[in-house]
Amino acid sequence: MKQQTVSILSNNICLSGALHLPANSDGQKIPLIVLLHGFLGSKVGEHRMFVKAARYFTEKGLGVFRFDFSGCGESDGDYANVMVTKQLNEVQIVLNYLSSIKEVDAENIILIGHSLGGAVASITAARDRRIRKLILWSPVGKPYEDITNIMGNEAVETAKLNGRVDYNGFYISHAFLEDLKNHHPLEAICSYKEEAFIIHAKEDEDVPREHTYSYFKALRERGCNKEVEKHFVEQADHTFSSYAFEEELFNKSFEWLEKFSGTREKIAL
Repeated sequence: MKQQTVSILSNNICLSGALHLPANSDGQKIPLIVLLHGFLGSKVGEHRMFVKAARYFTEKGLGVFRFDFSGCGESDGDYANVMVTKQLNEVQIVLNYLSSIKEVDAENIILIGHSLGGAVASITAARDRRIRKLILWSPVGKPYEDITNIMGNEAVETAKLNGRVDYNGFYISHAFLEDLKNHHPLEAICSYKEEAFIIHAKEDEDVPREHTYSYFKALRERGCNKEVEKHFVEQADHTFSSYAFEEELFNKSFEWLEKFSGTREKIAL
C-alpha cells in the first residue's frame, strides 16, 4: 500500500487528506472510495475506523481518500464556522482534485458517508454524476432533527441565545443548526441514478435505524433499474465500536461492491 498526505485548498482553507493506493497501482486507473466523516468527526474516525477502512479496501485493490472537512481534524478553520452547505462545496473541490490524479478512474468514484457524512454523501451523489456507487453507514436522514436530538434541547437553546454553544469541546453555531434545515437528503437521493447500499447499526443510539428504511424506499422508488440493498449490523452502536462490528461493516461493503466487478461501466475491481 502507498499512502501520502494531501493538502487541498478550498476557499483559502487547507483541507487535510490522506490518499491510499494499492501497491501495484502504478500505470493503471483504479476505482476510488472517498470517505466522508460525520458530526464532530475527522478522517481518522472513532476508534480509527476510517484508517482501518482505508487499509482494508486498499488491500482489496481499491484506492481510498479520507479527509477532514474545514474546522475538523487537521484541516484549517474552526468548528464554529462549519456548515453542511460549506461541506458540500468542499466535497466538490475534493472530487475535482482527485479526478486529476493519474491513478484515479474519475468515472468510478465510490462515496461512503458515515452519520452526517451519509447525508452529505447522499446530496453529493444526487448532484455529481461521477459518483457511480453510494454506500451509507448509519446515515443521518433528517439533519436538523437528528443533530439537535443528539445535542439535546439545552445545548440547542444556548446556541440560539448566544450564537454558539460549547458542545463536547467544540463550538457549535446557531448558524450551523439553521443551515441543517436547508438540507433534505431523503428527498435529494431520489435524483441519484446509480446503485446504493445502506448499512445501519442495529442498536444505533444516535441516528434512528428507521432512516435506512426511508433511504431504501426512496431509492427503490426512483424509477430506474439500479440495485439497492440494505443491511443491519446486529448489536452494533452508532460508530460500530468493536472489531467484530467493523469487520462486518467492511466485509459487507466490499462484498456488495464486488458484485459489480465484471461490468466496466459500473466499477472495475
